[in-house]
Amino acid sequence: MDEHADAGQALRERLKEITCLYEIRRGMGLELSLDNVCQQIFKHLIPAMQFPEIASAMIELDGRRFTSDNHGQGRTHELQSKINANNEPCGELRVFYPEDKPFLVPEEQRLIDAVASDLERWFERKQIDEALRERLKEITCLYEIRRGMGLELSLDNVCQQIFKHLIPAMQFPEIASAMIELDGRRFTSDNHGQGRTHELQSKINANNELCGQLRVFYPEDKPFLVPEEQRLIDAVASDLERWLERKRLEQTLVSIAEEHQRSIGQELHDNLGQQIAAIGYQATALERKISASGSGDVATVAASIASQAQDAVMQCKQLAQGLLPFELESNGLTDALRAFASRIAVTYKITCDFVCKNNVIIKDKNFALNLYRIAQEATNNAIRHGRAQHVTISLASEEKKLRLSICDDGGGFVDFNKKNEVTPGMGIKIMQYRARQLGATLEFLSPHERGVEVRLEMRVV
Repeated sequence: MDEHADAGQALRERLKEITCLYEIRRGMGLELSLDNVCQQIFKHLIPAMQFPEIASAMIELDGRRFTSDNHGQGRTHELQSKINANNEPCGELRVFYPEDKPFLVPEEQRLIDAVASDLERWFERKQIDEALRERLKEITCLYEIRRGMGLELSLDNVCQQIFKHLIPAMQFPEIASAMIELDGRRFTSDNHGQGRTHELQSKINANNELCGQLRVFYPEDKPFLVPEEQRLIDAVASDLERWLERKRLEQTLVSIAEEHQRSIGQELHDNLGQQIAAIGYQATALERKISASGSGDVATVAASIASQAQDAVMQCKQLAQGLLPFELESNGLTDALRAFASRIAVTYKITCDFVCKNNVIIKDKNFALNLYRIAQEATNNAIRHGRAQHVTISLASEEKKLRLSICDDGGGFVDFNKKNEVTPGMGIKIMQYRARQLGATLEFLSPHERGVEVRLEMRVV
């Protein structure tokens, strides 16, 4: 009878062990936190012990300590099992009784070892899962930043784009903040405040010269995931470097083009135009002498040379005025555009009107020059490529919004699509760049069956 009772008791204990391990393994999802998993273990391990009403447990893992609800002082009689992750000791599982209660050794030791082994495997998988999640956050962060780093953005917009995606990729995004110092300017994330001295940083170099740094902050009591977060910050800083170099190259190319235009315009006005005018004067003088000598046919040739020279001088002046808009510097944008429209009408024998609904005064010379060049490029495109016969240039300012519009009745762009986008050539790219410099929007619209409207809009203070 005693043998049957012992066998029954052994089976019951074995069933408790199996049930314990089954419930623990079933509930060990990777979505749980370490604290939740430890409480899950206590929930099923304690009832599986010989004296569950007085047993307690403790798990020490990864520098943290977790205890069962009934754990107290004075429980020195214990069994324990070491916990290793990736072949390195990282903690232990301990189960306690008061000293006067014996353990079922080796049965309870075997159960504790099995639970510790399950916790080891869960912890290793959890570390891998968290590493993959962190890596996915890094990849997503870099993808979104790179996708949004268009040259049409201002430096301020690019920095805000970086903050938008970098902060959520940090270990503690709810308390992280960031700062970018670049070219003597400082940009900060919305939540940046005082007292954040614990930081990681990465230098920003453009064209092999130090020009700033990217800094990410936590309160001092929060550790960084070094080197993971440092690697991410370095990658973002490197992306900003490349964007800045491309931006500067774009500015340099347009500046060079503008300088060349000025130089050629000045050369046409001051040198070539004057030389052609001198040829015209000499041809006129030659005509008079030949006429006085009675050689009428030769005099006619000399008169033709003088006439063609005068035409060439006029063309030089028109070219010089297009390349070097004198009216813009002396009389302002409105008069310069009016003179430009008149010049286009005379030169190409088409109708070119300038409309200004109200008095638009722009004091910034660079601002006015960019608007003038956009109108000039759009008009020339309409005539040369669209073969327009009627062009209207309009300038208006109302309700703190400035609008420049160039409408034509030409053939439009060949590569127009349904979204009013056009495959840009160099002229259009430079127009787009000038609009970006002004912080304006530039659209290419096709309002009718024929023609194109180039429309620039921007807010003005």
